Amino acid sequence: MNMEATTTQSAAPRAQHRRKRSSLRLDQAFDPNANSLGFMRLVFAAMVLFDHAFPLGGFHGGLDPGWAWTKGQEDFGGLAVAGFFVVSGFLVTRSFLSSSTSIRYLWKRVLRIFPGFWVCLIVTVVLFAPLAFHYEHGTLHAYLHGYPDPPGDYLRRNALLDMNQYGINQLLAGIPWPNAFDGSLWTLMYEFKCYLAVMALGIFGILQRRIFVLALAVFLWASEIGEFYNPNDVKRMIPLFADVELVHLSFMFSLGAVLYLYRDRIIISNLIAALALMGFLAGSAIHGWFYPIGEVSFAYLCLWGAVRIPIRHFDRFGDFSYGLYVYAFPVEQLASLYGINKWGLGPYLLVTFPISMLFAVASWFIVERTFLNLKRVKLPTLWRSPAWWSEKVQGKSPAIGRPEDNNMSEAPPEVQAAAQAEGGPEDPGADRSTDRPELSPEPAPR
Repeated sequence: MNMEATTTQSAAPRAQHRRKRSSLRLDQAFDPNANSLGFMRLVFAAMVLFDHAFPLGGFHGGLDPGWAWTKGQEDFGGLAVAGFFVVSGFLVTRSFLSSSTSIRYLWKRVLRIFPGFWVCLIVTVVLFAPLAFHYEHGTLHAYLHGYPDPPGDYLRRNALLDMNQYGINQLLAGIPWPNAFDGSLWTLMYEFKCYLAVMALGIFGILQRRIFVLALAVFLWASEIGEFYNPNDVKRMIPLFADVELVHLSFMFSLGAVLYLYRDRIIISNLIAALALMGFLAGSAIHGWFYPIGEVSFAYLCLWGAVRIPIRHFDRFGDFSYGLYVYAFPVEQLASLYGINKWGLGPYLLVTFPISMLFAVASWFIVERTFLNLKRVKLPTLWRSPAWWSEKVQGKSPAIGRPEDNNMSEAPPEVQAAAQAEGGPEDPGADRSTDRPELSPEPAPR
């Protein structure tokens, strides 16, 4: 009897400990150095490739199974985009609040988006388009001139992220999704606009008053729901919201920002995750419920997955999600041009996925990682970020991890001392999660 009592008494604390571990605040549960975001982002990028296979390869009427599952509300590519923007909102908000200046924050965001984008444009002009031109014409003569949409215009007109030209030399006219080399790139402008919005909110002190960010997210949520049910009324009242994608993607990004700002209040719990999953499935299965219920539930599941999925350090060798996203579309288009889509969906994916991954790996090691190493160069100080006033304005909302900014020379003495006490910004254990892409792929082209 005494042994049974002792066993029962020892088991009780263990059970209580497990219950506590299964229900933690987000700031306690999320480890910047050991989470599943790298794995999730690669899955999101692969979902975009899978989604695009249907319209680009001409399978199943150009619609992936997600359309039927969600009653025409969303596809798998759009769901992946939602996940990317939620994760981006979480990490980018953290990046701003932990950057020494707004200029440094903007510098890091530029390095994250533009180099990979520019090199992708160049690779399209010097590799993908010439391959298509030679396949269709049997020669490269007149490739550079003689068409209303020449390769030089493709570089010039798209250089600032705003995609104004998708085709080159009227190529790819005879495939299921004609005249477009990389239809995935259009979302990058929305991503960068969200980056600028975070900086603007931070400079004017709104980001530090999290209730205002929550109110903004609720406003975007209501606008998106109104857009779904009464699109003409919303566009008439707010002309800016005539851009449906701007409202949708900004809302998903704002959900990630709210999750970060309220991380000391949000509980990561398996029970709540189960309820969120039920809300997500119900919102997907019932027409009209996805925007009011499904998206918010999905946002919670993204952060729950970052904490609970037991695949840590997946991107320790590199984060290939950005490269997979930007290169999968042209690879799939060339596969359709060469007739690989005629083999069927399975062989089409088996060919395009590994080739796209090769480009993604090259993009990371040759381009992205190289430019990210420049993010700590010394920059002029124009605006102080709220990092220096974190104790005043964040108060009871502690930051997750250490500041990612390694240039502490501009910090006040008390901040430098605090950083040194924690091991300093060069501490190998310091967070590097915001060095990786927060990017943002897109739904299947419509």
